[in-house]
Amino acid sequence: MRLILIDGDSMEPTLRSGDQVIVNVARRSPSPPGIFIVFDGLGLVAKQIEVIANSEPPRVHIISTNRRNPTYERTLDEINIIGHVIWYGRRL
Repeated sequence: MRLILIDGDSMEPTLRSGDQVIVNVARRSPSPPGIFIVFDGLGLVAKQIEVIANSEPPRVHIISTNRRNPTYERTLDEINIIGHVIWYGRRL
């Protein structure tokens, strides 16, 4: 398990900047879909990851819940999934 602080608005309203998330680093497979922490080449980001059925090589949709950020596709080899978000907490 790993505790990570969310910074940014790409996953609002689901996750907000300042939220803390617990990440299960043992679960790195995006099937079933869920919110994962991914290293995007610049830093760690939280994104909804969904496998694209019957894609070869295996591809995924990388989705921000904030619709101002576009959904994009990558092969599984192009991304580094750190783990699955299993809990979040936020200040009232």
